[in-house]
Amino acid sequence: MRDKGDGAAPRFGQARRTQREDNATVHQQSILVVEDHEEMRDQILIPGLRDCGFRNVVGVGSAKETYRAVLTQRFSLFLVDIGLPDESGFTLSRNLREATDAGIVVLTGGGHTKAQYVQGLDDGADAYLLKPVDMELLAATLRSVLRRQMASHAPQAAVESARAWRLDPEGWALISPGGARIHITGNERILIEPLIARPGNVISREELIARFTHNIYDFDPHRLEVIVHRLRQKASKLSGEDFPLRAVRGTGYVLTSG
Repeated sequence: MRDKGDGAAPRFGQARRTQREDNATVHQQSILVVEDHEEMRDQILIPGLRDCGFRNVVGVGSAKETYRAVLTQRFSLFLVDIGLPDESGFTLSRNLREATDAGIVVLTGGGHTKAQYVQGLDDGADAYLLKPVDMELLAATLRSVLRRQMASHAPQAAVESARAWRLDPEGWALISPGGARIHITGNERILIEPLIARPGNVISREELIARFTHNIYDFDPHRLEVIVHRLRQKASKLSGEDFPLRAVRGTGYVLTSG
């Protein structure tokens, strides 16, 4: 006799297959481990996550390296240690949340307080774990965060990717939403890197100038304006698309979505 629910809902076996497919997709997502303790990062966390099925796991040891990494690669999740040598993991998480829709899981050592836990979540973390962390618990947390991220952002992903300007992996060409490649100079790369890393956020003139010189007072501000103007004209002309690098009067520049 045919079950009344047959055809109205997936069978148990079908549900199991769907779950396995979801897990396979989750395990294909790119993860960046931000941990300055080399042994912890390279001998425990990264191999442990790979043993748990995550295929694309790489690591860096500082906030500076993190910002460089996100310029050329899209990550689905960041595993961030709080005690970084150059910037607090809280600050890094906050900046990553402003610049990306990726998942963020924070790791912290001893001295954990309720205030730190609240701060970590308020700064954009999706989960907060204490060291030493059980690898199975860590892997399960990452899978959970990745599933939520995929479910909430999947409808937007194709649209955002299609309209975003980005740098190629080598960092010497801009790629337009339509796929045009515009080769850039050293000065143009210095200018555009922070704008692409933090789309939609205004980057101050002072921060941009500081990337060109150790003494911002020796740098002619008009030189920055010339670099911006030439890059905007070149990118728009060679791609046939609007290059949305906008000036914010009295503040700096922003790369918008269009």
